Amino acid sequence: MPTPWSAPIKAAKQLSIFPTSKVTGGPWKAVFTKALAEFNALSAKHSLGVTFAIASSAPDPSGVGGADVQFDTINGTANFTCFNQAFSDKLSGNAMEGHTKVISQVFGSTKSIAKAFIFVPATPRVGAASSRVVGDPVKLVIATHEMIHACGLDNSEHTALKDADLFFDVPSLRDKVHPADDRIAVGNPIVEMPPLFLSAPTIKLIQTNW
Repeated sequence: MPTPWSAPIKAAKQLSIFPTSKVTGGPWKAVFTKALAEFNALSAKHSLGVTFAIASSAPDPSGVGGADVQFDTINGTANFTCFNQAFSDKLSGNAMEGHTKVISQVFGSTKSIAKAFIFVPATPRVGAASSRVVGDPVKLVIATHEMIHACGLDNSEHTALKDADLFFDVPSLRDKVHPADDRIAVGNPIVEMPPLFLSAPTIKLIQTNW
């Protein structure tokens, strides 16, 4: 089952998200902005119960202040501090997937999310390390997929092939002549993204968690 956010965050039905300087000052800037808009549009369409809003400050490394979620790029190992505890994550900068590190807290028998840290590959590539970087449409799929994880869904909740959507875990790259035409393909029959879409199981999981 998905992990819920803390009660105050759930009540607000909004997650604040902070893009690091590597995002706002790099090639992921436009993708990040579009991913927020795309997620919020999907939320409105399907009544998911949660939206994202830009935060003005990063998550407080020693407490609950600052953004709920941080969005960053990664190229190897990333280190961060949350609740005065050191954490790290590892992912190739050329990978075709991101990773979301969720920091949970437990009170009694209740487990909830306190913070989430999204990492997307700095330079996702169509193949080998010498190949070109994928186009923004593919980056958009990667980023928005990780936002679903930040909502509380983990890898065990990825959609099955018959319900393949934005939250499918083994998508295929469709690299085209022009990077702007690159797409991610899922399902059988195959559907290319963007445009982004959610299937019923993913919608229900998010709705139930919020």
